[in-house]
Amino acid sequence: MSIRQRIQILLAFLVGIPLLLLLFESYQSGRRMLVAEMKQQSLQIASLEMAKIDMIFEPARIISEGLVRTLETAPNLDPGTISALLRRTLHDSPGIYGAVVAFDPALTKLGRYAPYVCRRNGVESEITLPYEYTSWDWYKLPVESGRGRWINPYYGEGGKALMITYMVPVRRDGHVVGAAGVDLDLDSLLAALHNLKPGGDGTVYLVNRLGRILAHPNLPAIADLPGNDGKGEMAALIAKKGTDTVKMVDPVSRKKSWIVESPISALSTDRGGEDWSLIVSWPIKERLAPLNAMGRRMLVLYLFLGGGALWFLNRILDDTITRPLRRLAEQAHAYAAGDLTKPPLPLNDALELREMGKSLNTLGETLQKNSEKTDVGDTP
Repeated sequence: MSIRQRIQILLAFLVGIPLLLLLFESYQSGRRMLVAEMKQQSLQIASLEMAKIDMIFEPARIISEGLVRTLETAPNLDPGTISALLRRTLHDSPGIYGAVVAFDPALTKLGRYAPYVCRRNGVESEITLPYEYTSWDWYKLPVESGRGRWINPYYGEGGKALMITYMVPVRRDGHVVGAAGVDLDLDSLLAALHNLKPGGDGTVYLVNRLGRILAHPNLPAIADLPGNDGKGEMAALIAKKGTDTVKMVDPVSRKKSWIVESPISALSTDRGGEDWSLIVSWPIKERLAPLNAMGRRMLVLYLFLGGGALWFLNRILDDTITRPLRRLAEQAHAYAAGDLTKPPLPLNDALELREMGKSLNTLGETLQKNSEKTDVGDTP
């Protein structure tokens, strides 16, 4: 192996390995910074979306409790007063779909009485519920528990509209005599969730600790999480207090994802809900695409810089060492072959090479003199 080849290999190790290490460290440092920035951005996006969702549900709870306080403090409960109260509640609260009051048939003089006002196709209308409502969850749960309750989402209006209801027990003279509350039409919420794409590739959905999904872009409303593994991980995530960011397999898409879980305070157990949480899910592959692109750009840059550095150093060492040694070797080879016509070597290289050049030039001069003496001695 020639000296030039050995120098090239040495340069590859001395320059290439540090450059690779520098590339790796730069990539890792950039990755850590970008991941931290993405996580912070993810938390901010999830917090913002959670606040929006919370503002959809919290007013319904406040309106229901205000409706009940009015009923509890009213001097008399008569159909005209109740109807006017429900209509005023609906008129003053454009965010709700309907309002209802239902009484225990045995505890008030009104008997089985459940007036319901709602907006149908933008028009306010009022009906009296014709069925035996006391066995339905929306009435039974708040009355039996004695506290406000969110009723699980259901399809009302003949199965066409997705509804969720908040009901509060009504007390008169210290006794629970019925329940009152408001309905929310969740179709607009579902549409909003389906259209949300945080970060360009994220998915937003609502899920509770039991694996029940209220809305997901790829699932029908009021669906269950598919499979069992995802339910366990999701339940453990929701069980933690506060907002969390984890790396896990999304139970719906089955992709390795960043999951940000934010509890919706208006739907917590303390407020009569089932601990619904807002989930923002980003597939890691898509989420880290900018980082991978940055890594490819850095690799191209470092290859360019490393190749340029290797070429420059190789050129300098070639001019400084390899070519002078080649000239010395050629000169020595010529002398060994008896060719004494080559001019003396220029002595403008490194000190060691100049010394070798001087010695070789001296050798050439000596050989030239001896050759001339020999030629004179051989002349007759």
